[in-house]
Amino acid sequence: MVAAVIVLYKPDMPLLDRLLRSVVGQVQKIFVIDNTPGSTGDFSSFFNQYQAKISYVPLGENKGIATAQNIGIRQSVKSGCSHVLLLDQDSALPGDMVTELLHAEQKLLKKGKKVAAVGPLFIDEKTGTISRSIRHHYLKIKREPVNPNATTPVETDYLIASGSLIRTLVLRDIGGMMDELFIDWVDIEWGLRGIAKGYASYIVPTVLLKHSVGDVAIEVLGREVHIHNDVRNCYIVRNATYLLRVETMGWEWRVATIPRVPHYILLYSLYSDHRMRSLNLLLHAFLDGIRGKLGRLN
Repeated sequence: MVAAVIVLYKPDMPLLDRLLRSVVGQVQKIFVIDNTPGSTGDFSSFFNQYQAKISYVPLGENKGIATAQNIGIRQSVKSGCSHVLLLDQDSALPGDMVTELLHAEQKLLKKGKKVAAVGPLFIDEKTGTISRSIRHHYLKIKREPVNPNATTPVETDYLIASGSLIRTLVLRDIGGMMDELFIDWVDIEWGLRGIAKGYASYIVPTVLLKHSVGDVAIEVLGREVHIHNDVRNCYIVRNATYLLRVETMGWEWRVATIPRVPHYILLYSLYSDHRMRSLNLLLHAFLDGIRGKLGRLN
């Protein structure tokens, strides 16, 4: 039995409707965890139109994507589900996605693979860019193209959270998401923690999922870079800085990320509408990461 865990934050209602209509026929349970400030149970009636078992959990405030995912994961485990499908509010599932992911996972398990999660190949709706397999090596991060016509799952160090299908048994072993990160690096930290325990994550090329990444996509030195708002950029810098001290991230990731932190600070401040203010915020975020001051930013 598969449960979908959908995290909301000030949702775009047409996009939410698109997501729900794409998922209701593919899973047995749906847990909607709402991080929208001021969210209440009054919104639960909205879900009656989908003729599916949808449990709506309003948190009343933004507790972060990691905490919201963990709440949904715990609800899924209590309901006796074998798998959890993590979803963002702006994704749209292709038909039979869950079935294809389950089949791919079973094939990998039969081959003796220790599977952390399986997930789709992503296409960014804003840019048309297709996601790549990410492999960390000393001093660099390899982004290897994935052939959408391939039929064999491709190993990757981590998956984007949305679309990830994870067995609840695996979640018991690896653990849930790291609440203290709040947002950003949450899926990467979990994937690398899984690697530290001998697991691997896989992209299933036969499943293509539409998704929206970042606020703005720009090209820097021939590479596509996603620029977010100043607050989101601060989470990226702070959490990356903090995770440099975490052993389960692995030496490859840490060595490759050390030079990237000052790059983030420079790039994000340069492309901000308020450069000096952004630089000041990012430097404070960097210091928070060094001090281990996590949680929600003030």
